[in-house]
Amino acid sequence: MEVTEWTGGLYVSPTIAGSRPGGLIAGAWAAMISLGSEGYLENTKEIMEASKRIQKGIHDIPELFVVGRPDMSIIAFGSDVVDIFEVNDVLSSKGWHLNALQRPNSVHICVTLQHVPVVQIFLKDLRDSVQTVKENPGPVNGGFAPIYGAAGKIPDRVMVQDLLVEYIDRSC
Repeated sequence: MEVTEWTGGLYVSPTIAGSRPGGLIAGAWAAMISLGSEGYLENTKEIMEASKRIQKGIHDIPELFVVGRPDMSIIAFGSDVVDIFEVNDVLSSKGWHLNALQRPNSVHICVTLQHVPVVQIFLKDLRDSVQTVKENPGPVNGGFAPIYGAAGKIPDRVMVQDLLVEYIDRSC
């Protein structure tokens, strides 16, 4: 399955189930049973507090803007100053793996319980990544910024779809 017009970015999956296979669903069910209602609510509270701290931290970086008004734990952000896909590539080199989006060009982080203790580290790495791209614009060797940048400018969406299929065929 390949999608070129989704605001969530370019999407390609070798399976009909996409990114939600049954094993993940079963794992989520088991976690819910293990945590119980109180554990689930406590974890949710911590995640939402971390999400708000990340959102505020992004607002405090002048080169970035938050897309929309996030109410939950997914925060998309972009930039009119630096190439956000290059920022994402620098973040990836630091161990952060965010998802690229389009229309507007942006990336998003889905805040989970693992992010709760590392909010300040993420924000520092984000600030540093923005600064790196400002000082050294241009794609990171081996990064995905050129793919997203080019794919967003190709008017023939069938060509982009063909490129996605070729990519998944060669990488799986």
